[in-house]
Amino acid sequence: MTRPSAQNQLTEFGRLRSSGLTAQLPRPDMERHIASFLSKGNVCVLATCRDGVPRATPIEYYSDGLTVFVAASRGTKIPNIEDNPSISVAIYNTPFTDWMDWYDVTGVQITSEPELLRYDNRPDDYIAALKVYDWRKYRRALGKADKEPRKTTIIRIKPTKIELRDLALMRKGFSPLQIWKQEQTQLKDTQ
Repeated sequence: MTRPSAQNQLTEFGRLRSSGLTAQLPRPDMERHIASFLSKGNVCVLATCRDGVPRATPIEYYSDGLTVFVAASRGTKIPNIEDNPSISVAIYNTPFTDWMDWYDVTGVQITSEPELLRYDNRPDDYIAALKVYDWRKYRRALGKADKEPRKTTIIRIKPTKIELRDLALMRKGFSPLQIWKQEQTQLKDTQ
């Protein structure tokens, strides 16, 4: 009888990946899991598109539950969103450097049609967003006074869909890909 070589023996990760796990977390657990992940980071990639030309911008973010806030004062982000409101946001944890730490791989892909909050036309929403966004840290880094910014546009990203990739969920019997979608009642409330 021939024994398989060590190179041909599946690791725990290999067995779990090939097991076909499809179970989704219960919605409240998934929302808590995603919100916890979002709260641990502060850099995302915001993808917009204008005139058929995609643009992906690394940018600082802050979150409140499943909602992500990005401040934008210059560049192409705002004109792109005004032209084509469909955006995507990618957020992922620290990249791994060896091929043994697969369970540490976590990331989200968010689909949304965001709201552009400006002090001039929506002061209450703008001030509420500033409470989430840590603008003081940024102003201090620029050497500017701790005065509320009023010219910046805040992009409020309320997701319509979130795809969570968390390989550690396989150890708990769940699919590594979890899909959250905005409920129909939430969609009607935002229209």
